[in-house]
Amino acid sequence: MDDCSALLEVLAENCAGLGLTPFAELYQASQRSRIRIFAESSPFDMKDHLKARGYRWSDGSDGRPKCWWTEIAEEGLDDELRYLRSEIYRWEEAFGF
Repeated sequence: MDDCSALLEVLAENCAGLGLTPFAELYQASQRSRIRIFAESSPFDMKDHLKARGYRWSDGSDGRPKCWWTEIAEEGLDDELRYLRSEIYRWEEAFGF
């Protein structure tokens, strides 16, 4: 019961004077579109770069491709694809869409 009360207090608290409670921030985040990007066939020597950028490894055991992946806000797609083309794959025509 104490844990539940503590959680409710945290969710109701004003976050850093921004006028939003943590619950309101969670709700707003849930309404934004997100895109999952899979960096399939990325060069092995780029793994540390991908990891530093927030990519996670999928071993393929859950049905996803065996590769590095990340989830980003929809509006960041062009920038992320540009990063992958120039820094990871080093091929401007990668991802022909």
